[in-house]
Amino acid sequence: MDISVLLATYNRNDILVRTIQSFCELNTDGLEWEVVVVDNANNKETQELVAGFRGKLPIKCLVEEKQGKNHALNKALEIAEGNLFIFTDDDIIANRDWLVEMWAGAGRWADYSIFGGRILPEFPPGRVPINKESRFFNGAYVLADWDIGEGEYSLYKVWGPNMAIRSKVFHNGLKFNGDIGPKGNDYIMGSETELLLRLGEAGLRAIYLPKCLVHHIIRPEQVKEEWLYGRAFRKGRMQAQRSGKEDVPYLFKIPRYLYRQLAEAAMNRLLNLFNPELRMEHAMQYWMIRGVIHQYRLESKGF
Repeated sequence: MDISVLLATYNRNDILVRTIQSFCELNTDGLEWEVVVVDNANNKETQELVAGFRGKLPIKCLVEEKQGKNHALNKALEIAEGNLFIFTDDDIIANRDWLVEMWAGAGRWADYSIFGGRILPEFPPGRVPINKESRFFNGAYVLADWDIGEGEYSLYKVWGPNMAIRSKVFHNGLKFNGDIGPKGNDYIMGSETELLLRLGEAGLRAIYLPKCLVHHIIRPEQVKEEWLYGRAFRKGRMQAQRSGKEDVPYLFKIPRYLYRQLAEAAMNRLLNLFNPELRMEHAMQYWMIRGVIHQYRLESKGF
């Protein structure tokens, strides 16, 4: 088999149906492929939804009751049969040539094992919450539209909704880290990046395929400030988890400079109260630092 498309879902049937419907429109000429959906909520309606596409798609549905997107993806790895695993999310709309572009790109770059494509947003009509020039914009909405041509690029720019890895990479038991990634409302971001960095340490490199395109569905609640602050908080947790012990002065088991940065971000947020773009920028910085501090506290307690 050529391609396995792998995705996890958790009680988002209204969006999942749009994602799977887009798969029905894919150009798959000459490809032998499958879709593996893992229901991480054991939701009967989700399973029935997937089953309803079996006459239109080569689709399978598994159940993983242990909560966490990475646990669900690991479940999919157990049965996927393709030579190329394409990972995505349950809230994307695939471009018609998504699979053929990914497969062709993997063929052109036979010495590489990791591939990433473009991810563009589909915002609710008239709702773009922060300036596109903000350093938080792409990360908050998982958008990957790098101004480079096809070729090698940083593993940090390969993002989960449009990522492919040759299946042989997983033959020795490689798995996603179940301790990070989406899992309820409080989790550490960066599950795919953590896996990719391990692969990078093993010498594997990535190729950017700009013609390989999906659109990320942005839900109405995701353009609200509260959601963005939660995203920044989880990003902070990810940064702290990766950084490890720093050789700096500590106060209550937390680097002292973080208290200063937190105070500065809070003050800048107040000083720009009537400038929406700058206020949002400093608010995102404030919540990201809070996430860093939160993770340090958890790790100091042995969690």
